[in-house]
This record gives sequence, C-alpha cells and structure tokens, in this order.
Amino acid sequence: MYCPKCGDKIEPNEKFCNKCGYLLVNEKNDIKVLTSNKVPIYIVGSLLIICILFLVLIIIKNPNSAFRFFQNGDTSYTSSSKKGKYSTVIITDNVYTGMKIENSKDAYNLIAKDSTDQKSKCPKEILEVEQQIIKYYKISAVNLCEMDVDFAKEVSNVFKVVYEEFPTIKGSITNLSLINSNKVENSGIIAQFMPVFQFATSDDVTTYPWVIKTQIQLVSQFFLNEERLKSNTKRSSDAGWFPKNSNELSPVAHELGHYISFLTMIKHHNTKSILMINENNANNLYTIIDDFSKGEYSLSLLTEAYNNYKRDVGTNLTLDEWRGEISEYALAKDEEGKYIYDETIAEAFHDVYLNRDNANVASRYIVNVLKEKLGVKV
Repeated sequence: MYCPKCGDKIEPNEKFCNKCGYLLVNEKNDIKVLTSNKVPIYIVGSLLIICILFLVLIIIKNPNSAFRFFQNGDTSYTSSSKKGKYSTVIITDNVYTGMKIENSKDAYNLIAKDSTDQKSKCPKEILEVEQQIIKYYKISAVNLCEMDVDFAKEVSNVFKVVYEEFPTIKGSITNLSLINSNKVENSGIIAQFMPVFQFATSDDVTTYPWVIKTQIQLVSQFFLNEERLKSNTKRSSDAGWFPKNSNELSPVAHELGHYISFLTMIKHHNTKSILMINENNANNLYTIIDDFSKGEYSLSLLTEAYNNYKRDVGTNLTLDEWRGEISEYALAKDEEGKYIYDETIAEAFHDVYLNRDNANVASRYIVNVLKEKLGVKV
C-alpha cells in the first residue's frame, strides 16, 4: 500500500504516512466533503486502495497526460482557498464519503453540485460561458471563474470544433476546471488530462458504487495570464518542441487528444463508462488504467497508423523516426527513459487541430485511426 499524497510505501493499519504525515484513516462515518488541504480521504476497503494506486501510477510515476513546456521538474499540485493574481479559488479535489449513489444521474448531480457550490462569487458573464459548455458538450462541471470572458469563449470554441468532428465523444469528461499549481515555475505543466479521480465513495461498495471523475485541468498561472501562455507556446512551437503554429489554445486541444485516445482504449476493453465503480467492474478499470499507463494500447494505435502509411506511401523511416516528425514532444519520455506513446497521439491530434490538411502526414494518419476506432467518418 502506498500513500496517496507522496507515494511512499506504508504498512497495513497505519493511520498516518510516516514520510509526509498524511492522514490515512478517518474514524468518522458521517457524510461529509473533504478537501486535500484540510482532511484527506479515508480508506474504505480494497477498491479505494486500488484507485489510489491508479492515481499514483498515472499522475506520480508516469505523468503521461500532462502538457508541458520544454523543461523538467516537479508535477505536484495543490488546491488553494485564497485567490492570488493568477490563482483560482476553485477546489478540484473535494472528496465525498459515505455517499449512497443510486445511479449515474445521482453521480452527475453530485459532481455538478460540488462545482456549483463554489460559484457564488463568479462573474455572470463567465457563468454564462460555463453553462454553454455544460449544455452543448455534456460536461457536468465547468469552473473557469477568474478567466477572461473572451478567452473562456475561445476555450469553449476548441470543444466546439473538436466535438463537431468527433460527435461520439460527448459525455465522458465530467470536469473542466482551472487548477492551481504550487510549483508551476519548475513543473512546466500547462494543462493535464486526469482520467481517474475518486470523487465519491460509499461505505458499502457492494450495494452502492463509487464515483470517478474524468477531468481536463487548466493551470491557472497560465490560463489567467494569457500573454505568458501565448509567449511560451509560441517559443516552444518555434523551437519544434510543439507542432507548428501552436498557440494559447494548443494545450486544450492536446489534452482533448489524450481524452479521445483514452475513449478508444475504453471501447477496446468493452467498457462504456468508468463513472461508477463497484466490485463487479473494478478489475476492468484496473486493466484500462494499467494499459493507459504502460502505453501498450497507445503503441498499437501508432503501429496501425504507421503500417497504414507504409502501405499507402512507403517509407524508410522507423516508427520512432516517423512519429518524431510531428514534434519533439511527440517523442517524450518518462522518468525511466521510456517513450510515452500517448503523447505522440495527443501531439498528432494537436497538430491536425491546428493545421488541418497542412498537418504532418503522420499526424493525419494517427487521427484517422482514432476516428476509425470511434466510428467517426474519415
């Protein structure tokens, strides 16, 4: 068993992590909302342990879903209840315990309520943009509270363009939100796709399932400082780290690429949704997350696209050389020096979003495979 905060190994029956002091057990059984900067989540049975291991595996050990600048560093995040110049008051990691979720409608309503309860001081104009995103793209919770209204509309338009081309992808993202990063200068994280976050738990998982959020998170230090975001994405694009013509909306398109790739993987494993988890489908979720982290399915998608290209055009390039033509970030590696294949897919999607028919040919072949897997006309 590992600490959900720092990842350090902990012994059974420990109440606190010996390394960081994280509270592992909450002895109260009443229904409450918890936040990571107040009282952490308590452990309820083996399924919660599995989900925590998912998060450790994906976000800490192999953060293959984060869109970065050309720099290395810490990827840790924290919520904040105080709003700075480039910070949000929105808390993205609230956790509800002891919940009795009867169906998916209950799950979506709880996610929406958690979001709505934090909007009392958000400007009316932003609330209107958020409601449009919720309505048209079936995202249960949208929190862009401090964002410039015109920029928020541009972010919404990214979803419009992508969802018009991929109409079958609606409904699986539960949250789109600003998030604070406590070490943004060193981390280089602009945005991230978080496929699994345990949001609500029941005391009896055999009767009532637990709720999983699937999120796209936009780091406030960039998305509340548009000039900084423009400058850095342009610099990285000019250097070849990102695809040509990358701009301040590129991180959103990139994370949607991760999301679409994840949906193809869910479909591959014969799963319709990971919103609600119980003892019957926990193993299937573990298989999906393990596959996403290892990159085996992502590699299979790339190999299929590469073979299609070789069949149609012919090439002397290796697979790695071929996908490296998209951008340098398409060849990103994890801390162990292993390729993160899903970054290639996200960069290919990003490239096609930006450049359409002028995108790199490898990008176009990869996106066509995504479309085929999701039943979208190529």
